[in-house]
Amino acid sequence: MSFFLFLSLLVLNMSHLLSQENTLYIKAGFLFNGHDDALRENVFITILGDKIESVTAATGSEPDSQIIDLSDYTVLPGLIDTHTHIVLHPGDYEAQILRETPEYRAIYGTVCAKATIEAGVTTIRDMGNEGAGFADIALRDAINDGLVPGPRIFASIQPVTSTGSYNLVGYSPYFQLPPISYPADGPAEIRKTVRRLIKEGADVIKIYMESFEKKQLRQDRLSGAMNYTEDELKVLVEEAHMGGLKVAAHAYSDEATRMAVRVNVNSIEHGLYLTEETFRQMARKDIYYVPTLLVYELWRDSKIFGQISPENKIKLTNTVEEHTKTFQHALKTDVKIAFGTDTFELPGTNAQELVLMVRYGMKPLAALKSATSVAADLIGINQLTGAIESGKFADIIAVKGNPVNNIENILNVVFVMKEGRIYLSETGKKL
Repeated sequence: MSFFLFLSLLVLNMSHLLSQENTLYIKAGFLFNGHDDALRENVFITILGDKIESVTAATGSEPDSQIIDLSDYTVLPGLIDTHTHIVLHPGDYEAQILRETPEYRAIYGTVCAKATIEAGVTTIRDMGNEGAGFADIALRDAINDGLVPGPRIFASIQPVTSTGSYNLVGYSPYFQLPPISYPADGPAEIRKTVRRLIKEGADVIKIYMESFEKKQLRQDRLSGAMNYTEDELKVLVEEAHMGGLKVAAHAYSDEATRMAVRVNVNSIEHGLYLTEETFRQMARKDIYYVPTLLVYELWRDSKIFGQISPENKIKLTNTVEEHTKTFQHALKTDVKIAFGTDTFELPGTNAQELVLMVRYGMKPLAALKSATSVAADLIGINQLTGAIESGKFADIIAVKGNPVNNIENILNVVFVMKEGRIYLSETGKKL
């Protein structure tokens, strides 16, 4: 045997041994793959390194070594939360911004990130770090480098707003308060601000269509004055799209949402008071709806932001009622609905949003799709994750029970894997 032939065979044999060492197998009792309209039973998932190699019916002849037995559970793709604030944490909202340094909040963000991934959320889209400097992209990069555990992060850094629209209110104008947005007025400033965000490493651009901090137009429900003209918004969307970034529009009213739709944003966040016709317009232009139902109920019930006044209780009760009707309007149309929570003070509770979505009329399988394949499509990562199929990242979770029969089972996460690495075992032991 020649030396070169011997060397070639040695390399091939070592490659085979290494691939075996890096291979894991999952036995799934039930599988939701992110796309199908029914669960599959007794499925065998082969994982090579950080990717899914194959998804096949279990035959009983699979190798015993390196098998993760989830045959008593329902296996799903890792959840994707398209609206979070990962460096906010439990406690006084304004105290975080005014008294805590961005460095402290970045450290706290690692705690929130760990709680988030252990709840089965393997990817998030962060919609603004609320004055924490560059804590969100620092955390994103640290997670990507394997320094700390957490979900994959797509960060917006800070939202773009007009002067006086999204900031802390009720303080003397003589105080220089920490910025929680990037103010920009007029087409030239807006274009420059989008370019600045791209330069700073943003993955998505967030725009405030209206803001109650600027002016509340009604006292009986949440409302806000419009921030931009349509010509200004066109420039923002054009510049973001030129830079390869999508635009998420924070909007409450039907009027603001229709303007956002006309300028071709990629998603409407919250959308409290929208009509069926507006949702149909969104569907025609492939603009996604991220309702964030839970956060307004938590706010109404004094579970975030502390105790609220009787007047605010009435206002938020009305808001929740109208928002619920809006969500039900959306369900009557073909608009794509993506899972997003905004539950920034309760890290790890993300999946409660899915429970609400089903409670208010969404089919359980549609809700699960909203948190997997639909969310991946919105962010633009559907080639990487959002489904359990060959070639995608091994972002895989398992829950007790069947979430199609009872969506609350999605809260009972017993196993979490991201890119082939286990973050939570089926016994509840954190690795």
